[in-house]
Amino acid sequence: MVRNKSACVVFLFSLFLSFGLLCSAKDFPGRRGDDDPSKRYEDCRRRCEWDTRGQKEQQQCEESCKSRYGEKDQQQRHRPEDPQRRYEECQQECRQQEERKQPQCQQRCLKRFEQEQQQSQSQFQECQQHCHQQEQRPEKKQQCVRECREKYQENPWRGEREEEAEEEETEEGEQEQSHNPFHFHRRSFQSRFREEHGNFRVLQRFASRHPILRGINEFRLSILEANPNTFVLPHHCDAEKIYLVTNGRGTLTFLTHENKESYNIVPGVVVRVPAGSTVYLANQDNKEKLIIAVLHRPVNNPGQFEEFFPAGSQRPQSYLRAFSREILEPAFNTRSEQLDELFGGRQSRRRQQGQGMFRKASQEQIRALSQEATSPREKSGERFAFNLLSQTPRYSNQNGRFFEACPREFRQLRDINVTVSALQLNQGSIFVPHYNSKATFVILVTEGNGYAEMVSPHLPRQSSYEEEEQEQEQEQEEERRSGQYRKIRSRLSRGDIFVVPANFPVTFVASQNQNLRMTGFGLYNQNINPDHNQRIFVAGKINHVRQWDSQAKELAFGVSSRLVDEIFNNNPQESYFVSRQRQRASE
Repeated sequence: MVRNKSACVVFLFSLFLSFGLLCSAKDFPGRRGDDDPSKRYEDCRRRCEWDTRGQKEQQQCEESCKSRYGEKDQQQRHRPEDPQRRYEECQQECRQQEERKQPQCQQRCLKRFEQEQQQSQSQFQECQQHCHQQEQRPEKKQQCVRECREKYQENPWRGEREEEAEEEETEEGEQEQSHNPFHFHRRSFQSRFREEHGNFRVLQRFASRHPILRGINEFRLSILEANPNTFVLPHHCDAEKIYLVTNGRGTLTFLTHENKESYNIVPGVVVRVPAGSTVYLANQDNKEKLIIAVLHRPVNNPGQFEEFFPAGSQRPQSYLRAFSREILEPAFNTRSEQLDELFGGRQSRRRQQGQGMFRKASQEQIRALSQEATSPREKSGERFAFNLLSQTPRYSNQNGRFFEACPREFRQLRDINVTVSALQLNQGSIFVPHYNSKATFVILVTEGNGYAEMVSPHLPRQSSYEEEEQEQEQEQEEERRSGQYRKIRSRLSRGDIFVVPANFPVTFVASQNQNLRMTGFGLYNQNINPDHNQRIFVAGKINHVRQWDSQAKELAFGVSSRLVDEIFNNNPQESYFVSRQRQRASE
């Protein structure tokens, strides 16, 4: 009797243990390795091998592990990851550590990011080389290269961050985003100075995508990002520059041959810096990055510009070190030993820690740099700066606002002949179709998600322009297809660039759950007067069709002018911005 009771107790204990082991495959919050499904799956499977009794029990335990971790692991293994997102997450984790450990942590993040970027670029080059070796027909070769670019250079996370199925690109003949010469993903920028405390990156040349952008190819666009409490080394550039602040707050100081200008900068502030002026910046904020879009108009070689640093050690170097001692000693009336110490002959520990274009600064130093700075507001208040967002909006209603500064009205922009604009589009709203008569606009997305739709003529591929013997055939093809258009639809998210050529009708749409914020530069060909640009709307309250003669309406559309008026005059209250929600409610 006692033996039977003992056997019963053992049996019940075994059942209880088996149930506990099966439950151990569950995911408990806070367990080490929560962020790595493959590690959790392996740990779970090993527990099944060690702790279960019998093959059937082990199989049940392993099946439970697989159902919880295996499928997620397979998805993670086969889904490409975004190095930029990993880098940003890594930096965020570093900021949560102790202050003394943050620099080493950020350096590890940067090193891993650069390695992943190099690996991605190497894979793309190998894939591209394979295309040129294996494919003989030009169209096949070009398609192969596009697939390589889409696989290794396009952002695979983009679809997860953007809008619903209603915004899917499903219409026949729609231009695919990866083949779109007017859309520049944020990976189209190349870093000149990527460092622990900041990043300076330059967009590829516009005409590298398509010859239709050759008219603005003399301009270059760059993005400057400085981490909190960071100082940007003094330098001058062989280009006229416009700084447009998109995020954060800081101080920008530059020196001309006449005097010194210093401004407090916040989002919306525009500063024109003449070529050759020495400029330096400081991020005043303790938490946010200072982000500035910089437009360059080079004065030496169109589309090429260089920075010159008077102070530096290795990268960047001081350009003064390139002069011989026979020049420097009498020019500065200084002994060579002092010059060596000044320009890095003696590499102290402090100097070694202060390498690069971006330098960490104390809060006292940041405050001292900002003491003489002024805050630009009115367009006529400062010689070189103004706040675009402090001006009266050119277009405005409950769905959005559009700010614009033209050379005709803002003297700060006259020498460089560039228009600066900002668009604030509320969620679910549309900036109605329009086009610019003279200006090509380069648009930078600064916040939110949405998309652009643009009408484009059927343009020849970029590669066809590389063969001179095909030019006559292209011209004939262009003539045959004149008057035929295609829709180019591009999903837009923060950091993307979209180029709108002059006279190409375009519209911008904000996503249903996020506002869309963009800034833009209106660029002009050298022979065009920017004062003559006009923005012409093809929908909304002031669309140009309303002004046509009745006979012109009937002859053009082939219907009665009353029907034309009914459609083009159907929105008497709304102009410039309309809501998609209202249109759907009326359906």
